[in-house]
Amino acid sequence: MITIENVIRSEQKGRIIYQGNLMSQHADALSTIPLYNHPDGTGYQRPFDSNRALAYAHYLEQPNACLTPIILNADGKWTFEPYEGSTNFGRLVCQGPARVIDGQHRLGGIDKFHRQLLHETSLPVPFLAFHVLYPEEEMSIFDTINTNQVGLTKSLLVYLKRDREEYARIAIDLAERSDSPFYNLVVVVTKKTTDRPFTLDHLKRACEMILTASPFEQLSIEQKRLAITIYFREISRVFEEAWHSKTAFKLRSVMGLLSCAAVGRNILEAAWNSEQGWFDEGEIKRLVWKMHTFDWSRTGQIRYASGIPGQRYVSQVLHYMVFETPIKAKEPMPAPKFNIEEQVG
Repeated sequence: MITIENVIRSEQKGRIIYQGNLMSQHADALSTIPLYNHPDGTGYQRPFDSNRALAYAHYLEQPNACLTPIILNADGKWTFEPYEGSTNFGRLVCQGPARVIDGQHRLGGIDKFHRQLLHETSLPVPFLAFHVLYPEEEMSIFDTINTNQVGLTKSLLVYLKRDREEYARIAIDLAERSDSPFYNLVVVVTKKTTDRPFTLDHLKRACEMILTASPFEQLSIEQKRLAITIYFREISRVFEEAWHSKTAFKLRSVMGLLSCAAVGRNILEAAWNSEQGWFDEGEIKRLVWKMHTFDWSRTGQIRYASGIPGQRYVSQVLHYMVFETPIKAKEPMPAPKFNIEEQVG
């Protein structure tokens, strides 16, 4: 049990808060980071960046280094004991670690300052600690702080909403299940790479395009995930080279993903059997095969296609190949530098 002396207790909008300094040698024992994949499901923060923490540790070696306050949720584990003759000035008796709301990498740097750089000098670490916060309150404070700075990535927000939003849950399952064509192709909280070209937010948007307000929207979450798996598994089979190539084709791009999602909705609707309440999987295969001559190469007919205009154009081409009828655009489209006949050829 660790005690922090010379603490000020006050109240902020109905919440009890403590302000003071904890000693740097105690920082690791007195704090825990609620990472996004925390086992109890209440985590929300990005993965720990060791290099960033080490850079802060080296900064602390400078004579003019300044430690800024960290923000904590004591989670009811810190008890305030006022000094004699005072009501709001005293000590905190810490019976467990506080949850770090802001200051993850500063605390990591402080730990490396002692353990890796082997400094024994004790540093006072200023803090503001809420006596107790509900997980939703804690996350809201974190969101407010970081949205005005680096901000939460859209994909991390998707991950955090996994238990509240159906399409977020479907996207995560598609990204994490080994039987999914998207397995090992999706990044959750970091930037996309050539190995993992899709973000969780991209995948969620694709799911929404296929499923929202469709005849099969009433299917269970598991059935919806299976439907998207069946369709994109067939896409990955028909366009095997483009699906597995890291840089030569545009299928593994946001434009490619959302273009396939747009035509995929129509394909699944065409294969839907309302009497059986499921799809004719043979019909899905037949319709997807009709797109097999489409050239996804970055040096071919869609080399200039990008963004929303490119996505709309590619969607129209794919729809024309499958159904031999163009999609009626919801809003005017810029004239493309290529035409459907060249693609269908």
